[in-house]
This record gives sequence, C-alpha cells and structure tokens, in this order.
Amino acid sequence: MLKCYIAIILFFALVPEAESRQSKQDSTIFKALPLAYFTPETRIAVEAFAFYSFYAKESKRKSNLRMFVTYTQNKQYLLILPWQVYTSGDQYFLNGSIDYRKFPEYYYGLGNNTKETSRALYAFKALTFKSKSYKRLKKDTYIGLALQGQWLKPKFPEMELLFEDVLEENGREGYGYMGFGPAVMWDKRDHILSPSSGSFIEFSPLIGVGKSNHSAINFGLLSLDMRHYLALADNITWANQFLTQLSFGEVPFRTLPTLGGPFLHRGYYQGRFRDNHSAILQSEYRHHVIGRFGFVVFGSAGRVYKSLQEKLYKNIHLAAGGGLRLRISKKDRTNVRLDYSFTSDSRGFYIYFAEAF
Repeated sequence: MLKCYIAIILFFALVPEAESRQSKQDSTIFKALPLAYFTPETRIAVEAFAFYSFYAKESKRKSNLRMFVTYTQNKQYLLILPWQVYTSGDQYFLNGSIDYRKFPEYYYGLGNNTKETSRALYAFKALTFKSKSYKRLKKDTYIGLALQGQWLKPKFPEMELLFEDVLEENGREGYGYMGFGPAVMWDKRDHILSPSSGSFIEFSPLIGVGKSNHSAINFGLLSLDMRHYLALADNITWANQFLTQLSFGEVPFRTLPTLGGPFLHRGYYQGRFRDNHSAILQSEYRHHVIGRFGFVVFGSAGRVYKSLQEKLYKNIHLAAGGGLRLRISKKDRTNVRLDYSFTSDSRGFYIYFAEAF
C-alpha cells in the first residue's frame, strides 16, 4: 500500500515541466494538476492543486498563491486558499489563508497526558480566516496587523464522557469569533516555502471576541515563532524551530494550542495534545541529493500545559523520523515531502506540500 501512495505522488509531483505554463522568466511558475497524498488524519486524499509563484517588481523575495480542493478517504472535504505575497520592492508582505472544511476527526481531550487509546470521533464544519499584513520598517524587519476569525459548528456524539471538558463557553454548541492584534516579523530567510539559510522570528498577540450560543467569548492568544536555517554546505541545511503559544480566557476548543499533525510534532495525530499553552522544539537535517530529489532526518520535543506555573521540562513528548523530498519544478526548490515519524505510542506517514517549517 505504501508503494502505491509513493507511486501516485511521484507521478503527479514530477509531471514534466512542459505541462506547466511558465512565463518567459524562469522565476515565474504556474502548475495546476491533480494530486494524491496521505496523512493519519485523512488517510488517502485526492486533491486538485494549483500553485503560482512569482517575483513582484524589484522584489528579492518570491511570492506564492496556492489552492487545494480535497476529498479524503475519511469523507472529509477541504478548500484551502493560502497566500504569501511580497509587493513591489518588498515594502509589504501579505500572509494568510481561507480554510473551509467539513471534517470528522478524533478528539483526545485536554491535557498533556491523554492516552492514544482514549479518543472519540466527532464531526464539524468550520470556516477559518487568517491574515497578517506587514509593512517593512527596514531591510528585514516588518510590523503589521494580524486578523483571525473562525465559525464552527460541531456535532458531538451523545453520552460520550470525553467531551465533557468542551464547555458551552468553549464552543460546545458552536461559535464564531474575530481576533485582531499587532504582529512583528524579522525575516532573513532566502526562500519562504523551502529555506536553506537565514532566520525568522514572528511575535503576534491576538485578542478574540465573539459568541458561543448565548455566551460571550473573550480570549487572548499569544504566539512566538523562532526559526533558524544553517547552510552546512551548498546542498545541506540544518533547520530548527521553537514555537510557543499561550492562551487566556474563554478560548474556543479548536483554537486552543495543539501538538500533532503534518507541521508540529509529526507522528502524533493533529490535536493529539491540546491545552491552554504549548511549547515545541523541532530540528531537521535537509540534504538535497541530485536533480529533484533529497532526504531529511528530523526530531521534535514538546508538550502542552494548563498553567504557566507548570515546569516545561517535565513530561516531554518526543518524536523522530525521516523522509524524502521531491521538487515540484526545476525552476523552484519548493518540495513535496514524504515523511515517516514515530513516537512512543503512535506512528505517522505524511505526503504533503512544502516543508513543515
């Protein structure tokens, strides 16, 4: 079965360049093609995928627009429209996404010590909007405004005790909110989706207001994301990321900080650990071998915690793994990744677009 998944992704990811429309400038790429991938959360997924990357006038950073329309083996529907755009001269940076999904998924409860075997399935519909609009202050420093909104309608099974910690004020009967706040970014990466050198720091405090049935929602969410990419050789990069998220107030349950999934703590199911606060450290060795092919080895350590008084160094969850990298174009080093990761109680196989961080 695994060979089948790899064959599908190889066929679509390595479509000859002649089947992509490109401008006369090698830097501009447009691809629209069918795709298939696999994650523990979705199992097999089939997808219509479009990718457009370009340089704005006098910009030194490459922009991209993407679209994903997906149906999965778990009867999940997704429409995702992400964008990362630098305007002329890199004066503004627009980063965001629109995400609609109809999803059955597993819920493990709250806390850092939930069990893999203690989970229950529920369903939801959600529309999520995220946007960060930055203005450049000087060469690599940006300041801007962050906006975030989510409208969600869950359907929990009756008589399932695991969902008792999802209270009315946390969105048990659905919710809608809008959040806003300042954002500061320092970005010296040489590439947005597949960096090989440079550093990145982003700090974003968010205030959210909304309504859950007849209850008001008021909460705060603070995020600090620090990354560094060290070029050990022309074809080797050592990538590291530290991310911490802190939340306060009546936080909707699907907005709480989580660990797991294809980006944070691969090997654990997305949302496997969920609570008021989170901290994670990820490290990855990336080696481009030849042509469109490369490989990686990675590891991560993290946990969630209910109170800021808890000791971060206790009850750490570990994960490790490796994978292959397939460049989608000879003109751009953005990859499709095939990752396998293992933890103390679970495994994860991922076929996904772009690097995890």
